[in-house]
Amino acid sequence: MRYSATAFAVLLALSAPALAQEQPRIATLTASGMGSVSVAPDIAIVSIGVVSRAATARDALSANNGDVAKVIETIQAAGVKNADIGTSGFSVNPIYESKPERSQNDEPPRITGYQVSNEVRVTIRDIANSGAVLDKVVSAGANQIGSIRFDVSDRQKPADEALSKAIADARRQAELMADAAGVKLVRILDINASSGTPVFARAEMRMAAAPVPIMPGESQVTANANISWEIAPK
Repeated sequence: MRYSATAFAVLLALSAPALAQEQPRIATLTASGMGSVSVAPDIAIVSIGVVSRAATARDALSANNGDVAKVIETIQAAGVKNADIGTSGFSVNPIYESKPERSQNDEPPRITGYQVSNEVRVTIRDIANSGAVLDKVVSAGANQIGSIRFDVSDRQKPADEALSKAIADARRQAELMADAAGVKLVRILDINASSGTPVFARAEMRMAAAPVPIMPGESQVTANANISWEIAPK
């Protein structure tokens, strides 16, 4: 009995490589696809600030508070919700007298006044009205406007559309190659895909008497897909 069991184990070990070699190799076909979607921004994000100067910090702060309040009221009157208005910077700094570069006086510079800066970040969801909004806030007292940034409220939708196009493109190319090679696609063995997000340029804002022109432009969202299929003769 012991001899028979040992002989069976040796026979099984010797036959294992042969059994593995007998397994047929799966024939595969791999195709790559690309998808692209044009996206126009629907929101504008801009920093709006008020800088005030006065002889005392109290006077500078009071003047600044009054102008900022008028600016915020103007923004709200344009239809911007409170949730889209947020303080992004606030500072109170002394203003020093300027001294000649070659002055021999070692005394510290004298404070001649104070400057208060208050900046709010505003998200304008009616992008077509953003130029008019900026024009109104300047008239209301805003004297500092940063660069304007564009974005989309729904970033996932264009990414999904681009990804769907990339997968469809990969399948199209695979079907074309399979038909030319005289084979058929059986099943997907592996799939790798990725998509990006829209990136929009910033626009530098300048103080102007005419209404501010806003040109958001468009951005491209791209996606890539690599898919491997099992193939078989037709």
